[in-house]
Amino acid sequence: MDKTKFEWLAARTADQAVEYLEAIQQRATMLQLYQYYYPDEYQQSKASIQVTSLETYSEKELEFLTLLDEQFFPLPLLLAESERISYIPVEPLGTSWYYDNFEELGATEKFLMSLIHGLENDPWNELEEELGQDLPPAVSYINYQKLNQAVKKVRGKITLLPTAIDMLTQSTGNLWLDISYENDIVDAHWTVEVIDTLREAYTEAQTIMQKYREFIEWLEQDTANCIKVVKLWNRCKEPNPETHYLAA
Repeated sequence: MDKTKFEWLAARTADQAVEYLEAIQQRATMLQLYQYYYPDEYQQSKASIQVTSLETYSEKELEFLTLLDEQFFPLPLLLAESERISYIPVEPLGTSWYYDNFEELGATEKFLMSLIHGLENDPWNELEEELGQDLPPAVSYINYQKLNQAVKKVRGKITLLPTAIDMLTQSTGNLWLDISYENDIVDAHWTVEVIDTLREAYTEAQTIMQKYREFIEWLEQDTANCIKVVKLWNRCKEPNPETHYLAA
C-alpha cells in the first residue's frame, strides 16, 4: 500500500471513529435527559436502547422525544424523520405574512398589514370595500412609546394593538415567535439549560399568541373596530420619523 492511500485510509478511519464517538455521546446525553426530566417513566420504560444505525434514534430516545413534544414544546421534525440531529430544531411559531400572497389574506389581516407596512391610496380604497367601512387615512410613522402609553388610557381589546404589531413585525422578544425559516436557530444544544429556556419561552409564546388571536377576533366581529384602531394609531403620529420607531 502506498503512502498516499495509507494516509487517506487512516484519515477516513479517524473520521469514522469521531462520528461513532459523537453518536454514542449524543445517545448517552439523550438518555440522561430522559432520566432527569422523567425519572419514573424512565425506570418503568421497556423501550429498547438499541439502534439500527448511528443516524437513528433508539426506541427509548424516541419515547423521550415524544414526551417533550407533548408536554414541553413541539418537535415535529425529529418525530417525523426519526433521524439523529445534534441540536434541538426550533420551528417558528410566529406569523409568516411576509411570505404569503397578500391577496389571499383575510380582510382584517390585510388591514393590519396595510396599517403597519403602508399602502397607497388605491389598495387602501379596495380594502375599505372589503371591510365595508370608510377608513380614515393612516399616518405612516408612529412613536411606539406613545402607542404603549395611549393603550393604557383606553379599555377593551384595542389595548392589544401593540401585541399585534409585535407579532406582525416579529418583535415580541420571544424566540419562538421572532425567528423565521430564513433566520432559524441551529445552536440549541441538548442541555437542561437550553431545554428549560425553550420550555419557558414556548409557554410565554402561547400567551402572546392567545392575545393576538383575541385581537384578530375583535376586528372580525365588527369591522368598525378597524376605524377605532386607525384613530388610535393616528394619535401616536411621529413628527420626526428618522429618529423614532418606523411602523410602516
